[in-house]
Amino acid sequence: MVRAADLHGTKPSRPAAGCRKGEEDDQVVVRTVMSETQLVQVGEFGVFDAVSDVAHGYYIDGDSQRAIDAARQWRSLAAAAGDRTTWRYLLYTEAIAQLVLGDPGQSIDVCRRLLGDLEHDETVWRAKALAMLSEACTRAGLHGEAMTAIAEAEWLASQVTPGIYGYLSANMAVALALESIALFEHADARLLSIARLGDPHHRLLLVHESTQLAATWAAWLMRVGRPALARERLVLTAERALLLEELASALGETAMAARARVFGAWASVGLGEVGLGVARVRACAAVFEHRPELLETHLTRLVLAAGASADGSDAEARKHLETAIEALREVGREMWLSVAMEQLAQVEVAAHGPHPAVDLWSQMARAALEQVWSEREGRFAALQDRDAVRRLTAAADRMGRDAEEDPLTGLGNRRLLAAAIGRMTATPVCALFLDIDTFKQINDDYNHDTGDQVLRRIATVLRESSRAGDVIVRNGGDEFLVLNHADQAAAASVAERLRLTIAGQPWDEVADGLRVSVSIGLGHGLTPEGAIAAADRGLALAKRGGRNRVGTGSFDDA
Repeated sequence: MVRAADLHGTKPSRPAAGCRKGEEDDQVVVRTVMSETQLVQVGEFGVFDAVSDVAHGYYIDGDSQRAIDAARQWRSLAAAAGDRTTWRYLLYTEAIAQLVLGDPGQSIDVCRRLLGDLEHDETVWRAKALAMLSEACTRAGLHGEAMTAIAEAEWLASQVTPGIYGYLSANMAVALALESIALFEHADARLLSIARLGDPHHRLLLVHESTQLAATWAAWLMRVGRPALARERLVLTAERALLLEELASALGETAMAARARVFGAWASVGLGEVGLGVARVRACAAVFEHRPELLETHLTRLVLAAGASADGSDAEARKHLETAIEALREVGREMWLSVAMEQLAQVEVAAHGPHPAVDLWSQMARAALEQVWSEREGRFAALQDRDAVRRLTAAADRMGRDAEEDPLTGLGNRRLLAAAIGRMTATPVCALFLDIDTFKQINDDYNHDTGDQVLRRIATVLRESSRAGDVIVRNGGDEFLVLNHADQAAAASVAERLRLTIAGQPWDEVADGLRVSVSIGLGHGLTPEGAIAAADRGLALAKRGGRNRVGTGSFDDA
């Protein structure tokens, strides 16, 4: 079953449909990208994004093997060009295509390779890769790993900023992973929350996924003996199929419009309108390619089998169902395989009369599905528990950060300084002490709000001028302290640059006529305490020398 687990390939710049007709078209796309000489700003997509669009297009069209081949071919191009973003999209496309082809083991390997390429703070990509890993693990029977992955993915997706492409992509991936563990309510709610975001092509794929979800949900309910609830989901499937057909027709997507009619036809059969369902399927069956990856392919056979059975053509019904069963077994769609086998059992009963073995098989098959269905509550409770633990951990982290953060400037405070000193082992240590010249006068001549703005702006300068490993704190009042491992010459250069940068700030934007300067003390030592003591002596020298200058403290006892 093709699923748009990643919305990539449906951006406004998606390639024309003609790009997918043959290998010669693939080469045209590659040559077009490689011959581009104009400098462009790269955002969420890579420089070679066009090739990942085409690879994903094969997948969306139902040609998963071709998508895999293209992704593998073009990954080397993206890697050689240093385009890690496109490389990741191609890897992701391979993962979802492998899963659709019924090879969860390969999909797991690709997902782990993708995760290994990611930094811990790459929230969108980690959410997508973990969601895909969860789905693949579910299909492979690795349920513990699947639950761990989906819990992490769901949490990460909730941290993504709405309004960016990654928000849609991550939440789509999570929704489909939730569907794979039969948490349909939660998957559907997540899909509906993003259904109106993005461009028309995004919405088309989102509605397609929500239609497939409704159909799968209905099938589960029928198989576990909940006919009233199943009927509600069948009605929902029919409604969404009509919307999907309308959207596809408006975009000129004739194959997708035909696939939408198949969903509607299957829902009609489930609601007792067998003749209507068969007529709709026959009218659109030739419009799209019936690949085994597409759920619509199997629904077509189920509908035709129902029509043949209703007409008393048991042999024809049996042929459709046996073909469906073979294909469903090949792609590993266990629930839909159970639906087809149950339908075949009904055909055999109609042809040969009741048999105890048929009833026994039906009871066993239903019992197995009911066991999986009954575990839904446990899975949902497990996700809630993990979510609660994460929220508590996040709250504790925030409290810890708040305890070590100066609320006015966002820099560290003395508590953070003490902790940082305890962790510093490398030597020597450099310390810079900054003190705002005549800060009391600023508060007196203007007001304390102006003084607060001065403190915040200087804090910003310090953050922007420092390296990742530097410790920057507001030591209290108008004093700031920076600790790092720069050598004496480099530290002196940094101190002078900070002094000039602060003096050169557009202070008139804060208050008319405002001028701000700082005195800086520079110190080195074999320990943080020694360096700070030397910097304190340097600060005193700078103030005695007339302020707005850098003073270097002596290294005695440092």
